[in-house]
Amino acid sequence: MDLVFNLTLLAIIGMAAFFDIKERRIPNWIILFGVIAGLGLGGFQGSTQLLFSLLGFSVGLLFLILPFAAGWMGAGDVKFFAVVGALVGYKPMPRVFFYSCIVAGITALIALAFGKVRQMSFKNFWTDWKFILLPLLISLPDNKPGRSRVYSVPWGLAMAAGTIMAYYLDPLGHWAGF
Repeated sequence: MDLVFNLTLLAIIGMAAFFDIKERRIPNWIILFGVIAGLGLGGFQGSTQLLFSLLGFSVGLLFLILPFAAGWMGAGDVKFFAVVGALVGYKPMPRVFFYSCIVAGITALIALAFGKVRQMSFKNFWTDWKFILLPLLISLPDNKPGRSRVYSVPWGLAMAAGTIMAYYLDPLGHWAGF
């Protein structure tokens, strides 16, 4: 069972990372296959593991709902993080998120070093925070004025690497501290 799980997990995160790098999106068929595989493998292992998979899926969605609402990441990234939660369960999700953020930060620094990123003004930063802090008082516009996206972090790649780091390299959280 461990071999099937490991192959499934690596195939799903590998495909998501590949498509996110190549096409800058994660196709819905990968998301659907991941959800079915995560819940199916969880259900095959018993009702407790199925519950852990469902909780992992929910935690994955909740972790990234505010960054998505602020326009900092796409819906495919949020759905992919939920798929990772369905596959690995809810317990390692904080570590997966932690390591994913580290990889995303390194990716952003590399892009900055190669001149692929424009500097962000304080006005745009404050606008983003207003959207996060006041979601009930304002309606979010579809496009924020004055913003052009030259480069964005491929979060699918960051989450794939973060999953490998959290689940395989640091399964007990010794390096992360939790």
